[in-house]
Amino acid sequence: MTKKSIIAIVAGIVFPLYAIAGQPSAQITHGPYLQNLSEDEVTVVWTTDKPCKSWVEFSKKEAGKSFYSQPPRKAYASQDGLYCVDTLHRVTVKGLEKNTTYFYRVLSQEVKELRAYRPVMGSVVSTDIWKKPLTFTTLDNHRETLSMVMVNDIHGNNELQKKLLGMAPPQDFDMVLFCGDMCSHINRQNDIFTSFLNTSIELFATQKPFVYARGNHETRGAYARNFSRYFAGPNGKFYYAFTYGPVRFIVLDCGEDKPDTDVEYSGLIDFDSYMLEQKDWLSREIDNPEFKNASYRVVISHMPFTKGGWYGSERLREQLLPLLEQAQIDLMLSGHEHAFGFTDKGNAASFPIIVNSNNSVLTLFASNHSLKVQVKQEDGKILLEKEFQKQ
Repeated sequence: MTKKSIIAIVAGIVFPLYAIAGQPSAQITHGPYLQNLSEDEVTVVWTTDKPCKSWVEFSKKEAGKSFYSQPPRKAYASQDGLYCVDTLHRVTVKGLEKNTTYFYRVLSQEVKELRAYRPVMGSVVSTDIWKKPLTFTTLDNHRETLSMVMVNDIHGNNELQKKLLGMAPPQDFDMVLFCGDMCSHINRQNDIFTSFLNTSIELFATQKPFVYARGNHETRGAYARNFSRYFAGPNGKFYYAFTYGPVRFIVLDCGEDKPDTDVEYSGLIDFDSYMLEQKDWLSREIDNPEFKNASYRVVISHMPFTKGGWYGSERLREQLLPLLEQAQIDLMLSGHEHAFGFTDKGNAASFPIIVNSNNSVLTLFASNHSLKVQVKQEDGKILLEKEFQKQ
């Protein structure tokens, strides 16, 4: 073998390895943001520009102690015994203590080449734990009060979102609710972030989760079938229930507003069947002791259950309203109509229905003995200020 051949062989081995080692590390492109917070767990979501193995490090925040006062605990993104390798990362942190604040940071390690044996791993990128450590605080379902802010139907208008949340800063409230149609459609991942999520992360969502009720516009577009990976409830669905202080919330998925057979959907939707699936779930939820024992029961649905609506609203009334009528619901919160509306109990349903406009912010304050709602328009005009009695 000639000297030139040896050099060529060595170069063929060394240069590719050098090229791999010299490539830029993966970067965190969006997030993190928090989802499905409860008394003992939370889900942390973020994205990277390259496929990565990812995890969360966390430790209890205590007076006079830092993140590194004790070895941080770790939670990984894994499925079926394998660490996930992806650009979208969802890590559920479990085994937490209720009403407790935790430091956390997210970490991702690039997987440069996912070989069957000895995969090629890159460096680790993480959020900062020194200058601005991130925190979250778990819930206490036995607390006696709850404050909540709600916006909806932003349709990608980030400046309006900032203005409305500036009128009711999320930091001043226990809970944030997005009641659907924050996007106009979802053709690609970036539509989710540029429509409202980047603004939410900037304002609050790294340290305070939001609750999401899917709107009809978020069923549209090539990437809509991936939407649940970003915002689904604790059961992996867009219909779910949870307790926060004195309130048991039922979040419903309204589906589309026109018949499944409408030419606009090109035969690609099946919400008639989906509504029956949701109906079956709802029948079990209203028998749940946690639902029955709550001081207040509030239903969230992007499309309201009012009379005289399009097919989607009528389908909701036909399939789900009879169950809700049995359940002593105290209030329904909706959007969809891009105009404020209030229907008192005894008209469209046995419970009152508030329709929040696309240019107003709704705030709710609850205790064991009181449920108060205010709706304020972007110009500061108060559209509704009302206290609701127990059913």
